[in-house]
Amino acid sequence: MPSPFPPSTSRPGTGTVKLALRPPDQPVFEILSFSYPLKLVVSAAHNLPYSSHTGASTTAPLHPSSVPLLFLLTYGGGLVSGDQIHLSISLAPTTRLTIATQGSTKIFKPSQPHDRSYSAQPSPLTRQDLCVRIAANAAVWLGPDPCQPFASSRYAQTQIFELDVKGGGNLGLLDWVCEGRSARGEKWAFEGWRGRNEVWDISSPANDKDGQHEKGKRKRLLLRDNIILSAPNIASRVDGLGIFGTIILIGPLLSPLANFFIDEFKALPRIGAKDWNAHTYSAIALSEMLPTHTERREQWRKQRQEREKRDGMLWTAANVRGAVVVKFGAREVEGAKVWLKDMLRQEGTMEKQFGSGALMCVK
Repeated sequence: MPSPFPPSTSRPGTGTVKLALRPPDQPVFEILSFSYPLKLVVSAAHNLPYSSHTGASTTAPLHPSSVPLLFLLTYGGGLVSGDQIHLSISLAPTTRLTIATQGSTKIFKPSQPHDRSYSAQPSPLTRQDLCVRIAANAAVWLGPDPCQPFASSRYAQTQIFELDVKGGGNLGLLDWVCEGRSARGEKWAFEGWRGRNEVWDISSPANDKDGQHEKGKRKRLLLRDNIILSAPNIASRVDGLGIFGTIILIGPLLSPLANFFIDEFKALPRIGAKDWNAHTYSAIALSEMLPTHTERREQWRKQRQEREKRDGMLWTAANVRGAVVVKFGAREVEGAKVWLKDMLRQEGTMEKQFGSGALMCVK
């Protein structure tokens, strides 16, 4: 008996999200669709503590009234060998979105592991593609838990972000991968892991005031970050690290956090950096010279640097074409989470602008 329902036009593993702003400042999901094995769940939104309108103003809001929290989930907590995920997300002007996961994304091994390369066909390659379009004054924080590839698994991901830089678009990205199931003795035992992050500027040309240039406009590549880990002997090339990752911050909303990372990196102790001619002061004299908040900042910094040393934490930060890129690594996942949580909470921008859901990845 034929089905009374029309055939589905969606492909497995595809998802579409379109976030808009309902007047005056209420964010709504105009489109939220997904198909197995992808699952999207919207959680309670974070209400911003300040108002973008005064009185009966009809001007465009400076920010939305709340920030939705969107979970990217998969059935069984991971991706089976051969799964393909394709997700497209679009943010209208002035909207904000926090994207998180409810745990590490596990990459399961194939049922019959083999030694074929990525280019060989057929290949049990698990793949995830994400495209995010961020309009003027919009902001997104993508903060998933670490990717956890199992032994003999193969995985590739591409994340492309199209950003209206001149219009004040904002992007915060956390992308990290761990050694696998350390409790079972796995240490970078997967066959391959590839990750590519691209940030493109889609700002309107100076002579295009109304922004109606969709068909003929040219994008400009701001940043491309590639990570390729391929067998054999991955563990011997990571110098004892059990996790490493990348943070990308761009836009005026996230500039305080970006500058914070740069300042703290500059303050890291370096060989030859000590001024041996500097005067030494007692603790009492120092407390009298320094403001209270500066003294607390120095104490926090010293304690954090001691933890970094114990956890084998290594990190660096740099300005790259208007973005701040942070690279980090640690011996264990917990050490990296403690460091990142400490940095984000000390500075405070993420919780203030995106809510507590922005820190779920470090809990």
